[in-house]
Amino acid sequence: MSRAFPRSVRLLKPEEFDATFQLGRRERGRFFMAVVHANGLQSARIGFAVGKKHLPAAHDRNLVKRLGREAFRQARERLPSVDIVIAPGREVSRGDRRSLRADLDALFARLQMTL
Repeated sequence: MSRAFPRSVRLLKPEEFDATFQLGRRERGRFFMAVVHANGLQSARIGFAVGKKHLPAAHDRNLVKRLGREAFRQARERLPSVDIVIAPGREVSRGDRRSLRADLDALFARLQMTL
């Protein structure tokens, strides 16, 4: 499986996000929360709900999404067919790049084991 990030592995429509938030279960890390719901497709898909509440600066929101995409790219082939929405928690502004990435990696590893 390719480690690319094609459109087919992204949640794009509001209905996809809504369904995941309404029907999914939550997994929490130190800096992030993941909402996970089975999708019945061939691979996992991901979306990000990164608002201004916890990260007012655009460059911080972009960093979080960039780190999340990279962590997902590396974990995607080991994940089951689920939709995942990643949202930052209150503590996210206190983390540096290394700790944020470690939290995302741990979150994806936990999802692999529990699903």
